[in-house]
Amino acid sequence: MARDQNELTEPAIVDDLKTLDPAVLAAATLVTDPYDFVFAENTIKGNLQAALLADAPIISSTGSFPLSELSYGPNFQMLIDDLESAEFRRIVERKFDLDLGSFPTMISVRGTLSDTADGHIHTDLKEKLVTVLLYLNPRWRNSAGSLRVLRSKNIHDYKLEIPAAFGNMLIFRRSERSWHGHLPYQGNRLSVQLNWMRPVHRPSRYWRQQFNFLKRFLPI
Repeated sequence: MARDQNELTEPAIVDDLKTLDPAVLAAATLVTDPYDFVFAENTIKGNLQAALLADAPIISSTGSFPLSELSYGPNFQMLIDDLESAEFRRIVERKFDLDLGSFPTMISVRGTLSDTADGHIHTDLKEKLVTVLLYLNPRWRNSAGSLRVLRSKNIHDYKLEIPAAFGNMLIFRRSERSWHGHLPYQGNRLSVQLNWMRPVHRPSRYWRQQFNFLKRFLPI
């Protein structure tokens, strides 16, 4: 069936973002093997690294923390605002052919990893429709701690290994085969995670016993 010429034209890039680079994000390609994901490097504009890191939260313990429990400066807040903006949402929607407007977002930050508690292979909770992982470390030369997009539950069976270097971003659609994880790593590793969340009913005891962090965000 013939398509209208307007449907064949990519939407113009409108740059209302303060920290994220929409041109870099728009140019990133959707990969469908082993599941739907987009990876982009240098997603943060220009010379913002020093200012963002100076304003980033300092997290000395392991685990994911909601923004409400963290202290950070205005430059880091601009990054959060970009991630939650309609413009960034539209970029993700076009990549995955989704309408995310009715789904709430959740943002968390990690600053420190444990070599025993973190990195285990998983697909993400069913509540997560789309996951965005943005890494903010000025240098990263370790294979340990580098996220692997996996074809299976085998940590060595990977499609792509993503260093946790500043500006590296992975966006993926959660599915029953969206396996990911990393080799054990102990130490500082700053990352921001954004999720568009879908409603999935679970009993209250599930959240009390296993996911105290998510319990703060989701109705139970």
